Amino acid sequence: MTALPTRVLSVGALTCALVLTGCSKGTTETAAPPAASSTTASAAPSTTPSTTGTGGATADGDEVRGRAGSYTVVPPEGWAEATSKADGVADIDLVLLSSKKVDGFANNLVVLKTAGDRSVLDGELAKGKEQMSAAGRTVAPAPAVTVGGVAAEGFTTTFEQQGVKVTARSFGVQRDGSIYLLTLSSSQGDADHAMDELEELLSSWTWS
Repeated sequence: MTALPTRVLSVGALTCALVLTGCSKGTTETAAPPAASSTTASAAPSTTPSTTGTGGATADGDEVRGRAGSYTVVPPEGWAEATSKADGVADIDLVLLSSKKVDGFANNLVVLKTAGDRSVLDGELAKGKEQMSAAGRTVAPAPAVTVGGVAAEGFTTTFEQQGVKVTARSFGVQRDGSIYLLTLSSSQGDADHAMDELEELLSSWTWS
């Protein structure tokens, strides 16, 4: 990491952002931006409800580009872009949302992007696991995945949010001076299917 102060992307913010579309009562959750820091991540911020809207118009098979323009993906069938739902989250780059709900929760993927090297990524993942464990969430290893040919590292958390049992899988990769943190969230009852959808999506991930 450079000596100049930079915003460090928080895994805590990402795991809070994952519930932005998961509520069965028509509310979303967004996270407050993490505090700027040159060496440490912010703690997981509190969340506040906001009103839901429909996702962006994305036809099946259409490529979707992250806001920074550094990659494209093809969402699974029935998914759409919903990045505007997370405008209050710092470093948000892409949100994809399923149109279907299982156990009152819609599968979704949140991607954050910021500058950083591998040591920053490793530190963020370690702190993220500590934060989630301290919050009483069960933390376990995440399945092995690759993001555009780059091996990702991550972890899985399980917890209950507004009466819904949630599984969140967070992954991180570092490429060309940037860190990408991805969190896939689903109801625990649909966790295996959600992972299949993520693998389908990641098979289309193309760096620009």
